[in-house]
Amino acid sequence: MSNETIIPITSCEGPAAPPCLHLREENSATPAVTSREKTALGIILVCGCYMMYSLHYATMKWMGDLFGIWQLIFIRSVVTVFATVVVKPAACREVIVSPYKWATALRALFQVACTFCFFAAAKLMPLGQVTTIYAAAPLIIVVLSIPILGEKVGRASWAAVVIGMIGTVIAANPAGSLNLAPTVLAFASGIFWALAVVYTRKAVTRESTQAQLLTTGCVFCLVSGLLMDWTMPASWFEIGMFAVLGIEILLAQMLFFEGYRFAPASVLAPLEYQSLVWVSILGFMMFGDVPTLHTMIGATLSVAAGLLLTLYGNRRKSAIMCN
Repeated sequence: MSNETIIPITSCEGPAAPPCLHLREENSATPAVTSREKTALGIILVCGCYMMYSLHYATMKWMGDLFGIWQLIFIRSVVTVFATVVVKPAACREVIVSPYKWATALRALFQVACTFCFFAAAKLMPLGQVTTIYAAAPLIIVVLSIPILGEKVGRASWAAVVIGMIGTVIAANPAGSLNLAPTVLAFASGIFWALAVVYTRKAVTRESTQAQLLTTGCVFCLVSGLLMDWTMPASWFEIGMFAVLGIEILLAQMLFFEGYRFAPASVLAPLEYQSLVWVSILGFMMFGDVPTLHTMIGATLSVAAGLLLTLYGNRRKSAIMCN
């Protein structure tokens, strides 16, 4: 039997608020999971998420030489929807009755545009360079948060935006052999992803992981199904690779949603930049892409900008809590 100690503590709601009681259990047979352990679990899940996303990017680029982008998006989405319904049939009813389904659907449309632009650019440009330009997305979110969310942006955040944009321009290498079309597509992909994130914050959706996967998958199926040109797979290997695409994106999205349930966004946000490392490794192994000096400098500046945003955000939150 555990020993219990009742400790009065002052509520943080203000001096007029009554004291509350804090129950502390000592020598408990089943100790509670600490906040630090939850954060560590969230970090592990999100690291796995971006590794899977990077592998998925590489697989999509590889199969893009055989099939159209919309067909690949359609097939991976069908696999995602099927797997979600099999794992949790109740997700269908949850989506139907949810008051947030249209907000989730609109966010999914932004994701559709983001996905198409990213892989269209990846067919014309090395994967590492595309991802570096796309990495401007977290910085674009800062800019969009002003008119859409009404947030105030400090000087440190603006400095991070400028540094990140410089990194994006260097990665695009405008002084060299600039390929305008894939550069615009890669940057547009970052804009659409930023819109998806900002709209998610604005809508404040409260749905389960399975419901979000199902809604997003259905929107992807509908749009890509209308736009695709079907090419029959020539072997069982290609059919198997279709299933691999669906499993990769399903795992990536599940790890993403679950990771953000355990750890705060301010901690997890900079982890997105590890994709720059993964895609560089996979690009070299699968396509022989050697990162250029411009790409490495641009990636370094983008990572620095993301870390600056995170550090400034944490300091600002600490100051607000102290006040």
